[in-house]
Amino acid sequence: MALVTRGKSWVSLIVLFTLVWTGAIAAAPSASAASSTPFSDVAAGHWAEKHIAKLALQGMIKGNNGLFKPNDSLSRQEAVLMALRFMGLESKVDTKDVVAFPSTFTVDNYFKPYVNYAFKQKLIDMTEEFALADAEPKKAWGSSPATREWVARLLVRAIGKESEVAALSGKATSFADNASIDPALLGYVNVAVGKGLVNGADGNKFLPKGNLTRAAAATLFSRAESQAQTAFPGQVSGIWLAVSPEKLTLLQADGTTTTFAVTDGTLFSRADSEKLSAIDSLKVYGKALVIADADGNAAYAEQLDDTAQVKTVEGKLVVASSAKQEITLLIGEDVAQYSYNASNPPAVTDAENQTITLADLPANADVKLIVDAFSSSPKVLAVSLKSSAVSKSGAGTIAAVDATARTLQIKDATTSASETRTVSATATIQKDGTYVKLTELKVGDVISYDVKNGEVTGIVVTKSATSSTLSGFLFKIDKTEQTVQYTTAKGSGDIRLKLYADDVTVKIPNFSKPNLDNLYKDDAITMTLDANGKVTAIEVTNRSMSTMNGAVISSYDADSSILVVKDADGNAAAFTLNSATKYDLNGTTITKSSAVSYMAKGKKVNLGYSGTKLVYVSFVSKYTGTVVKNDTSAHELQLKLDDGSSVTVDYGTPNVEIYGKASASYTNVAKGDTVTVFLNSAQDMATSIIVNKTAQFDIVTLNAASRKIGVTDGAGTTTEWTLDSSVKIIGDNGKMADLDVFAPGHSLNATFEGKTLQSIQLVPVVFGKATAVDAASGTITIQTGTNAPVAISVGTSPIIMKNGSTLSSLSSVAAEDRVEVRKNESGDTVVTVVAGVSKVVWFADATNSILNFKKTTLTDDNVKVSASAYIHQGTSTISLGSLLSGDNVTVYILRNKAVEIVKA
Repeated sequence: MALVTRGKSWVSLIVLFTLVWTGAIAAAPSASAASSTPFSDVAAGHWAEKHIAKLALQGMIKGNNGLFKPNDSLSRQEAVLMALRFMGLESKVDTKDVVAFPSTFTVDNYFKPYVNYAFKQKLIDMTEEFALADAEPKKAWGSSPATREWVARLLVRAIGKESEVAALSGKATSFADNASIDPALLGYVNVAVGKGLVNGADGNKFLPKGNLTRAAAATLFSRAESQAQTAFPGQVSGIWLAVSPEKLTLLQADGTTTTFAVTDGTLFSRADSEKLSAIDSLKVYGKALVIADADGNAAYAEQLDDTAQVKTVEGKLVVASSAKQEITLLIGEDVAQYSYNASNPPAVTDAENQTITLADLPANADVKLIVDAFSSSPKVLAVSLKSSAVSKSGAGTIAAVDATARTLQIKDATTSASETRTVSATATIQKDGTYVKLTELKVGDVISYDVKNGEVTGIVVTKSATSSTLSGFLFKIDKTEQTVQYTTAKGSGDIRLKLYADDVTVKIPNFSKPNLDNLYKDDAITMTLDANGKVTAIEVTNRSMSTMNGAVISSYDADSSILVVKDADGNAAAFTLNSATKYDLNGTTITKSSAVSYMAKGKKVNLGYSGTKLVYVSFVSKYTGTVVKNDTSAHELQLKLDDGSSVTVDYGTPNVEIYGKASASYTNVAKGDTVTVFLNSAQDMATSIIVNKTAQFDIVTLNAASRKIGVTDGAGTTTEWTLDSSVKIIGDNGKMADLDVFAPGHSLNATFEGKTLQSIQLVPVVFGKATAVDAASGTITIQTGTNAPVAISVGTSPIIMKNGSTLSSLSSVAAEDRVEVRKNESGDTVVTVVAGVSKVVWFADATNSILNFKKTTLTDDNVKVSASAYIHQGTSTISLGSLLSGDNVTVYILRNKAVEIVKA
């Protein structure tokens, strides 16, 4: 199949490059497509077009006046010259040598030096060829057609495989005309056929005495290149590093890389095909060759072998060092380094095939390296991140939502394409101006959303879905017909039904990851219907399921699937496990077979049951919940768990961890604390109580590169933290963020699990002049610096700090007051009214950001100036250094720093 040649004229290239030309690759060719060769008599689509084009580029064939004459017979002297060019020996021939042959051995004068040199290189043998000439006294040896069997011998010698001939000299070929092959040439034919250089003709004949056409000769020599180390000007071999419509990058055996531009004249082919092909036939990391034109562009690109010449390595990223040009991985328990070429750095992609940089790779990320196994100095060629690094914003419609699995399927508003993404545990979700949970999102809701590292981190519902609800009592779920059968009154015989959607969701209070199998007859349910009346969600609003926490196993009968337990009062009860029973270990779902291994006598379990049927079985070695009561006399801790149930845990002298307390004990655990309690092997005593706590700090120093941050607590104690990768870094919008969004002068909330820092979150803080206060709507309009005033919602009963007092009425804030609005560690909105203090400047230390005042009393002192302080005279911003001795100023100070300075 020929390919369309675009944009370049073969006539000009023949003149410029003496037939060392560039070709073209385009879309699939048509019958009228231009030939990909420089010869006007080789039509597009010619059966040997690929080989003729390739050899013309290599300079092995050169036509006459733009003609190749593909159907003419190849003469012996032409074949010898082609063989010398194939072997790279043409330039070694002294064409000025005077050559004399016997009168019976006739060769045209132009070819005599080449034939003579071929004799010297033992490419042809004088005895054999002189005898052949003597046998044909009426023919000139040189201009006579070369036969197929004669060329077979020439090719075998040209590729250096004559040593294999002797072993095959007495072996018959499978051709029907084997008897016609000259016995002296039989071994050569066998080798040529075995190497894939020559094929048979119609009727399974070899036609040994048949003449070889010039087109056929080009094909044979082109095929022979796979059997020899050929070298031609502009030709480079290696493996593909990159293939694109614009450029091709090749890695050579010595470790160097070369990039070739793809032009409208580039030809593409494969060694396993007789036809030219398209660029998509080239396979990255497979062996290949490129023939370049005089400008260094790719004229011809051929795939020699699809086998990837690489190895893959997987592990956790330790560091990617640009200084050392090295990637370090943790593989199992071993650390290994892999170098890369800075001038041709590895391609880096994430799990969604998005291109990223090495610097984008997070530490401890699971990665896969593709390492060169071809060159003498192997390098990393590509890096793939096993997680997503996609970060974007978009808008669309919710096609499916699974609040339990925290997945969201979104139909894009522009492309209509759907994609499913995980919703981050820290994602913010807003609906009707308030923050809501993921469970409140509905199919059909129109949303805008943000994605970071592949996870949805922010959602705003811009238009709620049109849906309706229907309540009743469950009669039956028919999975075959996909219907919910229900009654409007419990026990009624008036059974109704609704079709349910393929992606119907189920919600059951205090039940983890419920599905249709977990619904029971007579459950009070509310069904959400879509615009077509199909049930998209079923919520159980009341059910007869009971719970039993801390039940002690007496026995388990595997044959009958009966579990016998004793409750807290020692009463025995027997329950049946069925296919709908769910099992978990510390909240993680496990299989029944795994659960059975824990069902030993004396073990404690939490059960959910309906009648005698077990709905769930939960094995626990720890509890997480809120302290309802801590009886330090009886050594009992009563907790309300996350699922709403309660449990009482005994303790002796457990290890207790509380942030800020050096030697905490169980007496420090207070009502309302969120704790994680670890149990002993008997599950009857707490061995450790870890108190979760959130505290607010002011940031005083930051080194984002070293991941160090210095903070000051309310008592003025300064601490520096070095943040490892386990610490979550959250911005003021609730989304995951980089450390450099924090800055000295800002505040943060730090969450601790015991003494271990779990996360830091930037606290949104606004300071400025109140220009309006609306106590009824709970808003303050604040102007920060020279910015336009912005209305901020603080609620109708925020905490108001004014003149050392705590107030609750927003009406205590007046226009022109300087105010700071922030959330405290408990999430309450705090409005601090900052009073101005009149001072006289002594001098300003701009270098150290300190403003010194003239003392009117012994208590007058200097003040540190915040880096973000608004310093101005009227509406004009001025610098700290412009304040001079004697200037009258009003200073607004927060946490011992000046946040605004007004020059009179």
